[in-house]
Amino acid sequence: MFIGVAVIAAVGMLFSAKDTYLKLLNSVALVLLTLSGGWTIRKTLSQGSYAYGTGIFYWDALSALLLGVIIMIAVYVILFSFGYMEEEVHEKKFPRTRLKWYYFWIWIFMATMLLVVSTPNLGIIWVGIEGTTLATTLLVGFYRNKQAIEAAWKYVILCVVGISFALLGTMLLFASVAPLLGQSLSALDWRMLPKVAGQLDPTLFRLGALFAIVGYGAKVGFAPMHAWLPDAHSQAPSPVSALLSAVLLNCALYAILRWYSFARLTALGPDFVGTILMSFGFLSLALMTGFILLQKDIKRLLAYSSVEHMGILAIGFGLGTKEAVWGASLHLLLHGLTKANLFVIVGRLVQKTGTRQMARIRGIFKVLPYTGMIMVLGLLSITGTPPFGTFRSEVSILSGLFKTGHPLLGFFSILFLTVIFAGFLYHFLQMLYGKPSSRHQPGESVSTLALAIPLLVVLFLGMFIPQSLNQALNQVVKVILGGV
Repeated sequence: MFIGVAVIAAVGMLFSAKDTYLKLLNSVALVLLTLSGGWTIRKTLSQGSYAYGTGIFYWDALSALLLGVIIMIAVYVILFSFGYMEEEVHEKKFPRTRLKWYYFWIWIFMATMLLVVSTPNLGIIWVGIEGTTLATTLLVGFYRNKQAIEAAWKYVILCVVGISFALLGTMLLFASVAPLLGQSLSALDWRMLPKVAGQLDPTLFRLGALFAIVGYGAKVGFAPMHAWLPDAHSQAPSPVSALLSAVLLNCALYAILRWYSFARLTALGPDFVGTILMSFGFLSLALMTGFILLQKDIKRLLAYSSVEHMGILAIGFGLGTKEAVWGASLHLLLHGLTKANLFVIVGRLVQKTGTRQMARIRGIFKVLPYTGMIMVLGLLSITGTPPFGTFRSEVSILSGLFKTGHPLLGFFSILFLTVIFAGFLYHFLQMLYGKPSSRHQPGESVSTLALAIPLLVVLFLGMFIPQSLNQALNQVVKVILGGV
């Protein structure tokens, strides 16, 4: 069981801080995680009903999608951590004795996210999301300097307040369902809830759904509840930033999607939650345009980009059409791969240049040509430029705005995305060209190009969608839209 692998791996990290031991244990744990998780995904997608499991552990196509994202990003990020964190120790940013605690909390973080996507119970999902907050708070503040501690405090306070709203929403749902299904775990089981969807009090459920979406939305980073996100992403070690942006935000969105799927079956219908999601999505996209244009810190730039892409996902899922939800499901995967790669390559860039200020980073092509090449690919992918897969997924989402009678929203969404593309292009070209600073450390091996693997996957999926992936995405659409 992959959750057990993550917990055992976390405990094992505490026995030694030696580099060889940590690398060996992490490598073994990643192999076991990949094998057990891959087997679960295969069993889920090979079933006629695209569902697998019993009791408190259960997976369907949506669970399998998130599980696949978690495993892929975990393998990529932890392998990158080997060299990155060793360099941080070498530069005396923290003592070697604390390196084991870094991997301990990484694996605890992984265990909580794996729990979120492995249970059919909305109450346990809330516990898992709350667990991610506790684990990642210590990772955000890992460097223990003033800025990191401030970011960690802001993160934990805002997310705990948000998740408290989600708890209240879950309690209201339980109060509404318990008279019908009994006061047991089944009252929050999303496999059982459709049976009583038509009998719920619309007012009570509407209030519960509103609290849940706002609460989890704070963890997703929807504007205007995103204030924690740029600070946390910028102060955390870059591998942690990659996990936060590429996986954690998606897990919180996953919780919302479970509520959304059930809400569509109630008297509220698809419009109530869908409208809330689209409102948060459009607001996030609009506000982040200005932040991205004016940003000076490269890690904060990527953080604001994460809010933007969560907004795009919210619009796609909120629209509720097959095409838009298919595009949003694909975009969830592609954004995770792209953002993990960008945070990893930017983390390496910051180590080499000694600064996060984009105005002080120049001439990357001259001193770090392989890094520059990957940054160009990342730029094209994160801005949805053809032929990258993010272009395909964004077109599927945005075309839905016009097909469902929202041409004005569609026009402004395209306008905002165009301005964001121009902003990213300006920031990246400034860093790639020009005269490099004497502080920059030149030299890198061709092995750096291996960091581009996620972007090559995104590029491939822009030109060709394998039939197995397309079938899986269609099943995700059925799960979210209620078997349409």
